[in-house]
Amino acid sequence: MTFSEIEGILQRLQIAGGRLASLPPETSVPECLRRVGEEAIRLLGLEEEAATAILFAYDSDQRSLDPASRIAVGEVEGLTDPDWPRPDGMAARALARGRRVLSWEEPDTPIHPAKQAAGARMVGCWPLIAAGEPVGVLYLSFREERSFTALELRALEIFASMAALLLRRLQVMERLQQNLHRATRELDELRRMDHLLSARADPQEILEAILRIALELTGARFGTLRLLDPQRQRLVLRALIGRPLLPNLAPELEVDETSIVGWVAVHRRSLRISDLHDSPWASIYRPWLAGHEIRSELAVPLIGAGGEVEGVLNLESPEPGAFTEGDQRLLEMLAARAVIALQEMRLLRGMQEITGQLLHGGREALFARAVALACELIQASDGAIWLIPPAASPYLAFATRPAMAGTAGLVEAVSRSRRPLSVESGGCTLAVPMLEPGGTVCGVFVVHSARPRTFTERDQRLLIILANQAALAVQLAEHVRALQAARERQAVTEAFAAIGDIAANLLHRLNNHIGLIPVRLEGLQEKRSDLFQDPYLASVFQEIESRARAALDAVREAMVYLRPMAPRPVPILPCLQMALRDLRIPPGIHLETAGLEDLPPVMAGEPQLALVFFNLLENAVEALGENGWIRVEGRAGPEEVILTVRDNGPGIPLELQERIFELDFSTKRSPKKLGFGLWWVKMLVQRFGGEIRVESAPGHGTAFHVRLPRAHSGP
Repeated sequence: MTFSEIEGILQRLQIAGGRLASLPPETSVPECLRRVGEEAIRLLGLEEEAATAILFAYDSDQRSLDPASRIAVGEVEGLTDPDWPRPDGMAARALARGRRVLSWEEPDTPIHPAKQAAGARMVGCWPLIAAGEPVGVLYLSFREERSFTALELRALEIFASMAALLLRRLQVMERLQQNLHRATRELDELRRMDHLLSARADPQEILEAILRIALELTGARFGTLRLLDPQRQRLVLRALIGRPLLPNLAPELEVDETSIVGWVAVHRRSLRISDLHDSPWASIYRPWLAGHEIRSELAVPLIGAGGEVEGVLNLESPEPGAFTEGDQRLLEMLAARAVIALQEMRLLRGMQEITGQLLHGGREALFARAVALACELIQASDGAIWLIPPAASPYLAFATRPAMAGTAGLVEAVSRSRRPLSVESGGCTLAVPMLEPGGTVCGVFVVHSARPRTFTERDQRLLIILANQAALAVQLAEHVRALQAARERQAVTEAFAAIGDIAANLLHRLNNHIGLIPVRLEGLQEKRSDLFQDPYLASVFQEIESRARAALDAVREAMVYLRPMAPRPVPILPCLQMALRDLRIPPGIHLETAGLEDLPPVMAGEPQLALVFFNLLENAVEALGENGWIRVEGRAGPEEVILTVRDNGPGIPLELQERIFELDFSTKRSPKKLGFGLWWVKMLVQRFGGEIRVESAPGHGTAFHVRLPRAHSGP
């Protein structure tokens, strides 16, 4: 293999990596597979007529390759025989071993007959693995008797790694988009349900509309809705869709365990049965019509504001396993809204506005609308919403006036008792807990009347409904925030993994080129030693050699921060000391530490965490000038470690505090920081799975708080 051939394939590898990296995030998985196949053939410097690339995506749910995902590039037209991966074929071996399989190296694994019929003579199969998980396979076959060269195999290994990272990123993005689309669809459907129900005034129309929407959302064939008669403790049939009212379809059922609907009412929880032939359900389910067998059932209770059962919504299907967890979740949300619709028509019309705020106006706008609606319905003068974070004290999230902060004592009492409370002091105040679906108290809803009055049970019920809606908003906002944070961390991790592969390739190429300089100089000294007798030339040659070695050392040092990194337990204090060795602190600046010696290790990379300290400390030094103090402190929590770098400098203006983490904000260009400023710090911290935030005020110094995941010892 000549140097020009090596340089050619490396150049093609770099071009292929650039093309794959430039694919937009919205690229579909099939399009990604097609582009990978095209670039694989280009990498070998071949035409599509001489080679074929076939790819399959890996289905993580089925734990196998998906035949429907097959993409072929350079395939002969007119072939009809399928070449699905065999259980004992090349792809199965490649995935099991985590490395390539070549047909000429393993004659006991014959080439797939369909591939042979297509003209394949030599076949290689590469597993596409990212983060230790399979994402697909790549077949490359020649239509002539030739094998891959050693350089081609090495280039294809690197290419397969890049392709796997890209495919995994797109698969993750696709799943996130699907989850987001499903959540949006659920909200839209529930919003549509609110609209349909609010347009009906007759309770019977509302019940039938609820049941019809339930069937539409889940695709069920049959459904019933029964309401509880509290005096007789009977579940009375109030709506029926999909089957006639037959003699053996009881109009009333006992609230006991002799029927599935009664069981749900007794236990006050949902029941999803995949197969009614299974025990114990087969013994209590009664077929409603001979020849129309029912195999699966989904029943959810209608729970009132006080936790009592008001009815049961029941869906049935002749297909086994017809209902999913998503169907159950949708039906449970539908049942909750059915209770609201039955109890408070007027409130439901107001809830339609609140749902719009939840979708488009954000949490704060929803709080404002919920408080305004509560004051209108209950005829209160003021209102407030307090939130209670896990393991933290309540804080005032929204209030119509600052004086509502005086209800903190009542809020503490409500959060402890988990029930509504009212007090008479300067008027009358009513507070109810905000309960998440799991029963956790996440906040307290408070209304205040300036005039003396007694809050009725109806007032409490109205406020409880609004409080539960506010709790749903809090939970949804947290889920959205967590989803966005996970997407951002995933994107950063995978981007740096791809950059690391490119960086390693670049370093290899630089070493091949610049590393030749000292070797050539040694050869020159042996063959033309007379040139080194000239003091000037000897000095020039020595400088060329030292500069070449220094350039390689500088590139290696910078590239360490770009390479793929798997966070591992790292002690904190040595990383700080490593950063201080490279940092010049003026004599007039005093540096002190507190609480670092006893901190547990964190999940990070040692040189990367040292670089975080270096950047934050250097920023503090630049802000202080020649005089001031810097304090590095830390504290440990059950799941995290908080590091703070604080200074008494001039502070950061409020309008700049969000911009300091942007890529192009920093004007400093230090070799240690790679010229990216605090953006680089944020990216490194996110790669560790942590977060960074700034706390500053002009004239009062600056503090950077870094939260890192705590490293726990093994079991």
